[in-house]
Amino acid sequence: MLDKRGERLIIPLLGAPGIKLTNTTLKENLINPEIQFKTLDMILSEFQPDGIFTFMDLTVEVEALGLKINFPENENPSVLDHPVKDREVLQDIKRRWKGISGRMITFIRVAEKMAQNFKVIKGGYVIGPFTLTGELMGVNDLGINVIDDPDFVKELLEFSVNVIKEYAKAFFDAGVDVVAVLEPTAVILSPAYFREFSLPYFKYLVSELKRPLIYHICGNTSHLIEDMGKSDAYGLSLDSLVDLKWVAEKIPSHMYIIGNLDPVKVFLQGKKEDIEKKTIELLNKMRDFKNFILSSGCDIPVGTPLENIKVFMETAKKYR
Repeated sequence: MLDKRGERLIIPLLGAPGIKLTNTTLKENLINPEIQFKTLDMILSEFQPDGIFTFMDLTVEVEALGLKINFPENENPSVLDHPVKDREVLQDIKRRWKGISGRMITFIRVAEKMAQNFKVIKGGYVIGPFTLTGELMGVNDLGINVIDDPDFVKELLEFSVNVIKEYAKAFFDAGVDVVAVLEPTAVILSPAYFREFSLPYFKYLVSELKRPLIYHICGNTSHLIEDMGKSDAYGLSLDSLVDLKWVAEKIPSHMYIIGNLDPVKVFLQGKKEDIEKKTIELLNKMRDFKNFILSSGCDIPVGTPLENIKVFMETAKKYR
């Protein structure tokens, strides 16, 4: 689509701020497909980005596996317990997994409505295998077991990646163009451990699904970029701590670079002139790279002023 249009794509990671447009809560959007679709529809109408994703929620798969979730009205839900401490509990969770279920169905229905009604690029989100393993086991225990019991970690990763594969396939079957794999926990890994505990499982998803997948890892991923460039990802979605021009010189030119204005300092807290300045600075820096898609470094926070998003979109469109 970038090549056909000859224009720089602008796809901020919107969703949560749009609840102001529909006067709804974040929780309502995460549990009700009709409400979420209405919010996305109004976001598309109000800001006219070149693409739009479903809402971001890292608890969907975990909840479908039976874990307990803390679900406030206007904050991101979180996992209350991390029960997989041994293989016996893992086997119990494996037995309970019955395929696409729980709020996975909610998001697939949103994706179907997006495919039927939106003409822009459409995307969905799934959690990454290492991050799902961390939610099941607990991130602290995961960090320890990567060293002390790697076989158990890999057994859990193999289960996690196949749950994710089913969910991602359902998104593609629903009609989305691309799926972003959210792997924030992988930022804790050294390059060597990344090549052992994250990269192979992402590449497995690419080889099995044979559809465009985006690799998203939050935080400063500079130490992982060269390996991420070998992931066969359709694109890398990178946080504001990473120098995208440096990234462009490290990865294949056919792999899209997506990012990376700071979702808090620029979108949530920035003044009009700050947003304009940062947007133009990034566009100038990346002007020679056709594989660059302008976006936020991560999901834009729920309380972000809608005027700030409008300033960003107007500045970027005027520039191009």
